[in-house]
Amino acid sequence: MSKLLYKNKWINLYESDRGFIFAERRTINSTATLLYAKDEKDYKFLLRYQPLPELKLNKQLHLKWTTLYPCCVTGSLESNEKPYENVIKEVLEETNYIITKQNIKAKNINIATTQMNEAVFTFIVDITHAKHIRKPQGDGSFFENISQNHWVSHKKLKRILNGCDDIYLSSLASAYILFRTMILKK
Repeated sequence: MSKLLYKNKWINLYESDRGFIFAERRTINSTATLLYAKDEKDYKFLLRYQPLPELKLNKQLHLKWTTLYPCCVTGSLESNEKPYENVIKEVLEETNYIITKQNIKAKNINIATTQMNEAVFTFIVDITHAKHIRKPQGDGSFFENISQNHWVSHKKLKRILNGCDDIYLSSLASAYILFRTMILKK
C-alpha cells in the first residue's frame, strides 16, 4: 500500500511500501494520437505543435517558453472515459476532424515513465476522408490557444524524429513506431 506524501488539485505524490517515490496526476492516464492521411504518393501527418513552458532544456538550447514542440494530439482521460472516446473528443477539439472508431487503425499502451503512474494509450488514426468542420477551438486554455496544427510530409516527420530539426514529445516517436509496424508493416 502506498503512502500519500503530498496532494494538491493537480498531482499526488506517493511513497510505496518499498520506499519508491512516484507522482500521480489528477487524471492519471492519457492518449496520444498520430493522425495521417494518404494521397497517391505518400503519407502526410497532422502534427500538433504546443508549448512546454517549464522544460529545463529550453535554457540550454536558448529556446523561449513559448517555443512550440511537435507532438501527437494528446488528452487526459477523465474518470470512466474509455481511451477511444477520449481520442474522438480530443481530435475534434484540437483539430476539428470528425472521426469514429472506424478511423482508428492501430493502438497500443505505453508506460510514460517509471516516475509516474501513467499509461499512455497510443492511437493511429486515418483522417484521409474525415470531415473537417472549422478552425480548432481547443479547450479554452492558454496553451491550447497558442498551439498550432501543421501537416508535415513523411520525410519531414522522419527528419523530426531523427533530431535534425527540433526536440519533440516522446509519444510522437512511440506513435510513429506503431504506424510503421501496423500501417506500413515494414
